[in-house]
Amino acid sequence: MIKMKNTAFIVALILLFSLFFIGGPNYDSSRSFKEFWNFGHIIFFFVVLYYAVAIAGIGAGLSLYKKLLLTVIFSFVFGVFIEFIQYGVNRGVDVGDVLRGVLGALLGLFLSPVVHNIRVKWFARSLLGVVVFLQAIPWLGYLLDEHRAALAFPVLSNFESAAEETRWSGHKKIASHGPKIGSGSLEVMLGTEKFSGVGLKYFPRDWSQYRSLYFDVYSAEQDFDIVVRINDRQHRKGLQSYSDRYNRRFKLHEGWNSINVDLEDVASAPLTRRANLSEIEGLGIFVVALPAPRTIFLDNVMLQ
Repeated sequence: MIKMKNTAFIVALILLFSLFFIGGPNYDSSRSFKEFWNFGHIIFFFVVLYYAVAIAGIGAGLSLYKKLLLTVIFSFVFGVFIEFIQYGVNRGVDVGDVLRGVLGALLGLFLSPVVHNIRVKWFARSLLGVVVFLQAIPWLGYLLDEHRAALAFPVLSNFESAAEETRWSGHKKIASHGPKIGSGSLEVMLGTEKFSGVGLKYFPRDWSQYRSLYFDVYSAEQDFDIVVRINDRQHRKGLQSYSDRYNRRFKLHEGWNSINVDLEDVASAPLTRRANLSEIEGLGIFVVALPAPRTIFLDNVMLQ
């Protein structure tokens, strides 16, 4: 039985360790999957420590204090080592992953049968459980927003929940000031750099059954242009040249402006092919070289 346990844990360790360097989320992955992938550090270090103390019996003669100290030191140093190796294989370095590794190691220690003090064991388990729950809150938030997005489609964003802000990149925030419909809009702060604006990154990709993209934009200023950029997956994976995507300027007037983008124009925009409307990957709304900072508000981004 002990031999079977050893084999199972060693196999699990090898498989989990390999996932630090292969697989995982990519550009097309959802926010919830990217966030969930971070839990791999917790799971791996949990398995390592549980195996070390409960199965292999490492440190059996040490006091709980020494086991705790060695657990923190080992998981921190090993976590930094993993991040260093990942950096060498084009993975990002994340201090949060190191801390999640320490959390997983502590879970492995206090969920193992080697901690005998009942009060200490349950206090530690309760505290670590709270920390794990706090780690899970962003993941649960993304899951909920992705569910809402799927139900609301073909509405892409109407900014009625704060979580919708995470679908967009750029200098922006959800605002309650002056939405055209409902209780919220997206406040976009535009700078004077060459390109300034926002991009919708997380949304349903298949637009092939719709005729147009519609959104409302409010400006307190008049007569300046915004640019709408739309691209499909093939564009992103290619050279990303200007002639291979949809780009068009729209002039804003003071107050609310209704913008309609014909999706047939989007499909025919690439010079040498048709864009694939079932694999839309990017929507950008931006300005070019403003003479002074300005603020606009977006609302009711939807397909029609």
